[in-house]
Amino acid sequence: MIHIPGIAVCIWDFDGTLYRPTPALTQAIVEADYELIMRHTGWDKAKTIEEFHKIFKIKTPSSTETAAILAGISVQEAAIECELYKDRRPFLSRDQRLIDMFNALNGYTHYFLVNGIQEKVRESLAVLGVPPDIFREIVTAELVGVNKPQLDGFRYILKKTGLPPEAHLMIGDREAVDLVPAKSAGMRTCLVSWGTTKPQTDSVDSVIEDIYTVPELLV
Repeated sequence: MIHIPGIAVCIWDFDGTLYRPTPALTQAIVEADYELIMRHTGWDKAKTIEEFHKIFKIKTPSSTETAAILAGISVQEAAIECELYKDRRPFLSRDQRLIDMFNALNGYTHYFLVNGIQEKVRESLAVLGVPPDIFREIVTAELVGVNKPQLDGFRYILKKTGLPPEAHLMIGDREAVDLVPAKSAGMRTCLVSWGTTKPQTDSVDSVIEDIYTVPELLV
């Protein structure tokens, strides 16, 4: 772990960052993308999966943007509609360590920057036991029209805080989606690896094994 001084604002991804990802939840999220595509195209499941993987991680690292392209709708519309087909809550539970971590970070300003919708994030936070009012704002495609890795959400937060980019720390589990765009916007970056992910570019300033060690990173 490399310590990152001078941070005033923490920007958080949600899925796979605030909780350890599980294969079941990861699959449920992808199934929501498939459902959206099938509803808009009339394709069967096999064709949907085939077309999805021609684009996902090739043209874009965002599964929601992939679904939007194939469905012929905007990313904003896809982000909202996809959330109708997924529910994270059965896969989550109260996490006292996460609650304690945010209590230890009460001197910082917090934003969410997520590829979902605000209502679903709040519902999931309630299950985890984390008060949503910790966060100054939950920034989604509902606000800025596009998802990460597009830069609009990062720029929105920079404009809101009025602080230098290097005073912001983006914390996420996906390098291409969360950290590469953050670094290009001048922010500092932290990869939550959960012991399985290794940096692939110089866009990662620090790597932590799990989300609970963020306070140690900022000391």
